[in-house]
Amino acid sequence: MITKTVLIVAYYFAPIAASGSMRPLGFCRYLGGYGWRPHVLTTEPKSVHPPVGVDESLSKQMPSDIRVVRVPHQNPEQTLLRLRNNFRARFRGLHLFGNSQRSLVAEGRVPEGGKDNASPRPFGFKDLLLERIFGFPDPQCSWLRPAVRRFCRLAGAKKPDVVFATGGPWTALLVGKALAKRFKVPFVADLRDPWTDNPYMKDRSRSILQKAKRAERSIYESAARVIANTPELCDKLRTDHADLRGKFLTITNGFDGAPGLPSTDPCGDRESGSSCFGQRDSIELCHFGTVYGNRSPIALLRALKELADNKQIAPDQLRIRFVGVWEVTDPSCEKLARDLEQRGMIRREPPVAHDDCVQLMRKAKVLLLLQPAYPLQIPGKIYEYIATGRPLLVIGGEGATANLVKKNQLGICCPNQVADIKTMLSRFVRRQLQFAPRRKEMQECFEYRALAGKLASVLDDVCAKPSQ
Repeated sequence: MITKTVLIVAYYFAPIAASGSMRPLGFCRYLGGYGWRPHVLTTEPKSVHPPVGVDESLSKQMPSDIRVVRVPHQNPEQTLLRLRNNFRARFRGLHLFGNSQRSLVAEGRVPEGGKDNASPRPFGFKDLLLERIFGFPDPQCSWLRPAVRRFCRLAGAKKPDVVFATGGPWTALLVGKALAKRFKVPFVADLRDPWTDNPYMKDRSRSILQKAKRAERSIYESAARVIANTPELCDKLRTDHADLRGKFLTITNGFDGAPGLPSTDPCGDRESGSSCFGQRDSIELCHFGTVYGNRSPIALLRALKELADNKQIAPDQLRIRFVGVWEVTDPSCEKLARDLEQRGMIRREPPVAHDDCVQLMRKAKVLLLLQPAYPLQIPGKIYEYIATGRPLLVIGGEGATANLVKKNQLGICCPNQVADIKTMLSRFVRRQLQFAPRRKEMQECFEYRALAGKLASVLDDVCAKPSQ
């Protein structure tokens, strides 16, 4: 049945345990059933920058006939920073300290600068210079040349019929564009996040942002189709690039409808608006995945602390469980978290293997999602949340994620404001919140088996009309 080959360029791919690995892996599992044989170009897990864990259980989900080419790469920016710090430590040791202090610095017993917990001061131009030379369009840019060079050598026997590249990192799209041009085949670009409309781009310099916009535009001009993973992002792209609007379409993220996932509603009779809790049940809100950046729980923790201080919520009534990496650097948020941990109202646990994580999700009473300030994005893990059938609580009452939850009656959305969260938590404790009934056809449309069919239709179309 398989008659065509698609080269999938995915920087993150199994067993790399990043959320970005799940989408290409889901497509690879089912594209064969639609006449497409995937080959994958990715990097080595040890080369991934920033470092990401490995989950070997993900590799077991891959069909045995898929060829995966792994191309390692170095990170020049990190190498230069290490060399710079070593040079500065040696320079300061030789010229700024006395003999006894120099020996301690050389032995690594005194921090650079001679003060406990001191950190080297970055050069004022470091961010702009290193980003322009070694960090554009992203910190993974050093993968571009070795990836293109390596796969060109390996692809002599039979070129693919189409190249599909998924980003971020955006370097993967540049790799896909270059290989499609070399092979003279259609190129399909897949965006798992906004590129220049990403909130993180606000911290970039104006010159870098303009350079990124030009690179982004070149991808869209070269691509036969551009796939966005949310309708909101697709609409934004059609507005911003009106002359190319016919190229943009939406294929959402999803989940693998593997055996063992619940086929019935685990909360019981949702048709009657059951709250999923008995009158004496303790409510546990469970968050899975990394807590970082704008996805900070500080408003949630402040609301919980104020309710606890006023004795409106006790630990035996409601608690929050975080399973995954905790990367919040805000000292005030960390102080709140430690205080609530001591009271037994929150619990932080390390990451677990993917299969174990899914099982924990299925046992949760309510699945918590932190998604403020991302109007065009939907986190990939929400689709695994959907697969469990458990009700969702989204902190972030606007944007693509809230739209998805409300449209498909997946749970409750709350604005990321302390007052709103306090009201919502109080209603939880008083059993005044109910969940709307889940629509079965909605769950099926997010399975990767169905989504791979949509992608296969796109691949068929661009092969038939590559110049469109």
